[in-house]
Amino acid sequence: MNPSRGPWMRRFPIRLRMQGAIAAVLLLFSLVGLTGLLGGRHLAELNTAFMQHSLKEVRNVGSLRQALGEVRRQEKDMVIHYEDGVAVLKAREAWLQQIQQVKTAFKNQLEGEPDADNPIVEASLKELDAYVAASTRVLDQIQNGAYDTAIAADKMLARAKQHIQSVEQHVDAIEKIVDAQAHATQASFQASMQLTMWLFVGVLGVVVVVVVPLTLLNSNAIITPMQQARDLAMAIADGDLSRSVQVDGQDEASDLLRALAHMQTALGGLVGEVRQASENIHAASNEVASGNTDLGGRTEQAAGSLQQAPGGLQQLTESLQVCPESAPHASELGT
Repeated sequence: MNPSRGPWMRRFPIRLRMQGAIAAVLLLFSLVGLTGLLGGRHLAELNTAFMQHSLKEVRNVGSLRQALGEVRRQEKDMVIHYEDGVAVLKAREAWLQQIQQVKTAFKNQLEGEPDADNPIVEASLKELDAYVAASTRVLDQIQNGAYDTAIAADKMLARAKQHIQSVEQHVDAIEKIVDAQAHATQASFQASMQLTMWLFVGVLGVVVVVVVPLTLLNSNAIITPMQQARDLAMAIADGDLSRSVQVDGQDEASDLLRALAHMQTALGGLVGEVRQASENIHAASNEVASGNTDLGGRTEQAAGSLQQAPGGLQQLTESLQVCPESAPHASELGT
């Protein structure tokens, strides 16, 4: 019986193995939870970045286009109503409000971390200021009725329109950059989601690969010696004390099997002693029987001797009776 041999798991107590299994399962599932938590946090950061930056810029570009459209519409209204000073003034006030909204939208586009569209936004602001400066002189003349026809007024705004057209082209470029950034953020989100999913699956695979074999090994390390102990106990109950027992390990099941093996050895020694005592008793019984037979023979001889004793006594008596009669005769012979 060598406790250092056998499965390595049986070198540790069952209680310690079960506690280790619980700790390992908790650790592995904590790893699963940590993977999900970190992956979810990264996805949340990407989603927040998309909502607060990319989506905001997309909406801002939409607002910018809408405001630029209103600027051009108010510009046309001033040209169309060139003869009506009040209408021109009203359209001009709305035009200035839309100009301010365009500037606000451009400034909103500059918020946050520096982007590839920032230089374009700054150039757009300069073009917008140039447009306002070039349009103001012409609009003053339109408001004062300096032009006879709308066509003449519109021609005078041709130089200013070049600036606003540049702004519109810049907005197109900004929109492409924003769309590209939004698509990049979406792609990064999808890639991170797939990476998180694969990491989660990988960690689950590690959990399965580690937990299942160790659980099977631990179960086998418990069941195998228990089955051996059961077989040994049944053999002892059937009277077989010669079975060879190989005990491996240092756990509780091995201790039980070792105790049964010790009991088998002790019972074997006890049965041997009982057998030896029985043989001694049998030999003594034979000797007693032989002594009884010899004693019977001697008793019979003694009985025969006792039966012959009366005849001897009678002969002795007759001899004693003959002796007085023979005495005188003997005396005569002597004289």
